[in-house]
Amino acid sequence: MATSVEAQETQAAVQKYGTFVEEVLKPQLQASLAQRDALTTEIREYQELLEFLTAQIERQQTEPTAKLQLLMDLGQRFQVRAKINDPTRIIVDIGLNFHVEMTLDEAQTFVQSHLTHLSDKRRTWQDKARQISDHVNLVLDAIQQLAALQ
Repeated sequence: MATSVEAQETQAAVQKYGTFVEEVLKPQLQASLAQRDALTTEIREYQELLEFLTAQIERQQTEPTAKLQLLMDLGQRFQVRAKINDPTRIIVDIGLNFHVEMTLDEAQTFVQSHLTHLSDKRRTWQDKARQISDHVNLVLDAIQQLAALQ
């Protein structure tokens, strides 16, 4: 009779751990991976901006009075042609919906600094996801060991 009670307790523990994995750990893992992926996208966008700024700085050195024509993204992948009469300054979103007008050199410095910050944040989310994944594996191993006891 004691073995039947132990088997029921073991089965209850297996269900409890399984529920914990499905309802707590997996959603946490998905949220961490989503944060990491969003930061990866943002890093890619800032890298494109940095490349653009570098090209513009080089262009300004060779053609100081040149006007700039480019496609501007208005959102939802809707683009329009734009002419910029003074491409020596740029307006940069520095976060929290604040925009600052900067020279190209200032913007380049800001973007490089922001890329470092974003990379650190991405690394933190990646480490958190790895830690949660390790917890999932640990709990799944515990479930297998409990199941083997039955």
